[in-house]
Amino acid sequence: MATAQEYAAWIVQNADKRGTPDFETVANAYQIAKERETTATTQQQILQPVQEPSIGQKILGAGEAALTLGTAATGGTLGQIAGTLQGLSQQILSGQFGTQDAVRAVERAAAEGAQALTYQPRTQSGQEQVQAVGKLLSEVLPPVLPILAAPGQVGQALKTATPIAQATAQRGAAAVKQAATATGQAIAKPVQAGVTAVQETLGMTPSAPAAGRVSVGAAATPDELRRVTTAEQLGFVGPSGLTAGQRTRNFADLQFEKETAKLGETGAPLRERVSNQTANLIQQFDAMVDRTEPLLVDVRDIGKAVDRAVVNKAEIARRTIRKAYTKAENDGSMLEPVSLDQLATTAVDVQRFEGVAPNVAPIRKEAIRLGILTEDADGNLIAQAKPIADIELLRQFTNEVTDWTDKRQSLMARKINNAIDVGTEGKGGESYKAARKLRTDFANEFENVGLTAKLLATKKNTDERVIAFDDVFNKIIISAPLEEMNKVRKTLLTAGPDGKQAWNELKSNNIRYMIEKALSTAQRDERGQPLIAPDKLNGIIRTLDKEGKLEALYGKKQAQQIRDLGEIAIDIYTAPPGAINFSNTASALQVALDSVGTFSLTGIPAPAVTALREASKYIKNREVRNRVRRALQPLGE
Repeated sequence: MATAQEYAAWIVQNADKRGTPDFETVANAYQIAKERETTATTQQQILQPVQEPSIGQKILGAGEAALTLGTAATGGTLGQIAGTLQGLSQQILSGQFGTQDAVRAVERAAAEGAQALTYQPRTQSGQEQVQAVGKLLSEVLPPVLPILAAPGQVGQALKTATPIAQATAQRGAAAVKQAATATGQAIAKPVQAGVTAVQETLGMTPSAPAAGRVSVGAAATPDELRRVTTAEQLGFVGPSGLTAGQRTRNFADLQFEKETAKLGETGAPLRERVSNQTANLIQQFDAMVDRTEPLLVDVRDIGKAVDRAVVNKAEIARRTIRKAYTKAENDGSMLEPVSLDQLATTAVDVQRFEGVAPNVAPIRKEAIRLGILTEDADGNLIAQAKPIADIELLRQFTNEVTDWTDKRQSLMARKINNAIDVGTEGKGGESYKAARKLRTDFANEFENVGLTAKLLATKKNTDERVIAFDDVFNKIIISAPLEEMNKVRKTLLTAGPDGKQAWNELKSNNIRYMIEKALSTAQRDERGQPLIAPDKLNGIIRTLDKEGKLEALYGKKQAQQIRDLGEIAIDIYTAPPGAINFSNTASALQVALDSVGTFSLTGIPAPAVTALREASKYIKNREVRNRVRRALQPLGE
């Protein structure tokens, strides 16, 4: 003889063939199931010894769990409706309708109806598997199975059963129909409580209803409005607009979106949205690159362009200085004799560095040879009055023998030149003073700035550059302190069209650098686009911002745009801890359900296989698609 559960399952499985069950059929099934359930419950109270289930018991338990899923999705809903209507009619006829006792009675009837038409596992293995799968479904997938759903979302699940409820009510007594219509809100509470009771019976913890979702007409939070406004200003609208979870940063919304995106066709719209956002993000950075109209892409070519601009400007400055000195010599502005007392003191001071600064000894010897300094019997250096022309020869010699890329040599040379400047300050004619100013400006731009000096210098006794062309971008934009970067910037921007273009090449390449560092070289989306790591992107942005380089390079407006793009990347790709299930439970469950055909080889009864196939539709049903569609709607729609 068939059990009540098997009979209930048979009614559900054949509903499509026999038409929608009428009120009397469902009610009779409910009464039979209820009576037999009482007997079965009594028999199951006999204690069994605890032992590890065998392979056969596990297979049987899997079959029972599958049958429970299938009947819960169909018969459970019918049972809830039948139990609710029967409870209402009984309370109306008894005259108790509207009292607290009547409400509790209807609650019990709804819960009993849902449980009676849902197959209840009889083996311990089946019960354990139902609890495990039920908890998984309530946490990972949208709650549309009435027995396994969260209580706060049962109302949504019952919407799919509304046609059955209406047909059943129409076949019932007129009084019941009128009561159900007039007390629709009263029905919701007992049904919700009934399902909660069933969940507690199965040992499952109901998942909390999603909180924080901005519904149509609800006031969005300031943070959400800020994110939406920023996204729209950056062009993230329409197909690339923020999803509900990305806007609100609500845990439940993000968990749903991240998990559902893993589910084949069901999650395809979510995956497409993120792909659109990735493409838009990359396009935003590409637009910044194009804004400066760069001509070069290869870092070596960019390095050559920068070097060419700096060298050309330095050479033009040198020619200008030579002309100025020639004029001063010709008009007699450099004939005034000057005694460099401070140079004598400095020469003695730097003499102790001869072992580590190779330029110290040659400079001292040249000063003595020119007669600017003399050495007495005790070896002391004494300054002698000499024309400014001779003193400028010493300055020229000092600059030529100094490796300005060497910190010690450049320090010693600056001390010598400073002593010469002190001695010649205010001396000579106007032409000389003009020439001296030009030379001082040159030193400040090309010699006293370590980075610029290195761009011009070659390694000692070789033609090899101190900074290779391939490293020019990195040395100027990434590694250099802000002060030195700004000095190179000034040099390039005052070096004519080539210099300005070279600076634009550096700025453009820095945008490429940021996005390329943030792109994954191994992972790509369905379109083949490399995935973006928001932590890497924002790490680069923060580093540039902390040093003040972001605004120095791009100005306040564009710097803020770059910061906003970094924030958008966080909104798109990240979720609070725990919202993403890295074990891929959702996709794994789908694979298991889609592969149900393999279970038929294990001897599981055909009804269980059928029920499991029906359960596989759970993750693809209309409610999930509707929630995905709502997640993709713009704010306020």
